Amino acid sequence: MTSSKKFCLLTFGRAGSTALINLLQDYPDIMVPNKQIDCQDNELVHHRRSRKYAKAYEQLCACRINSIDELIGCFYNHNAQSPYCGFKSMPDRHPDFRQFMSRKDIRFITLVRADIPSTVSSFMLAMAHGTWRRDGGTPDQRWTFTPDQRDRVLGNLIYIQQSLSLLRNVPGAISLTYEELCRPDFNNEALNTFFAREIRLANPKPPTSGEKYVTNWDEFCSFIREACLQIQKKVRTSM
Repeated sequence: MTSSKKFCLLTFGRAGSTALINLLQDYPDIMVPNKQIDCQDNELVHHRRSRKYAKAYEQLCACRINSIDELIGCFYNHNAQSPYCGFKSMPDRHPDFRQFMSRKDIRFITLVRADIPSTVSSFMLAMAHGTWRRDGGTPDQRWTFTPDQRDRVLGNLIYIQQSLSLLRNVPGAISLTYEELCRPDFNNEALNTFFAREIRLANPKPPTSGEKYVTNWDEFCSFIREACLQIQKKVRTSM
């Protein structure tokens, strides 16, 4: 009896994860939720949509699903005979992420963006225009950092820093960055070995710096740097 290789792509958002999971979805031997149910971006665990996904898998598997853990278990069990099966997720969507990331039967792939200021500005642009989807390249929209947005910027920065801290500590993870993934010569040996093939985006676009669309980029970066220092001080004093 064959046993599926389970995986989970973990990210904090705006780091190329949709492009990567869509690439994996294109392979016939890799099962993801959207091949079986209507699951946006293959994000099985989602605060607004998981109940809908659970109902879909209840019908598909003739079982009762009462929790996020049971939904995840149902997905993996249903695809136990597939060579590979996995989904995309984020740390803050799991009631006990530390317990989830310690599972030895799942190979975790972490995908983050090293450029923190550009990540935060990308979050702000998404919030301003009501969409988290983008196709790469420089956005048509422009964004100006204003004093009344400081709390929201800080909230996004704290979320990203907390997520980074968790993702960096996932045991045995295949660690990727958005910057690496977007290189035409991207080649990650651990990723290739796990999937037994070369995994590379067909037409990667280089990451877009926030400098391209934030009208007062220097001011914004200065705020981010100062905020990062303050966050680090708070972490040190709380230890």
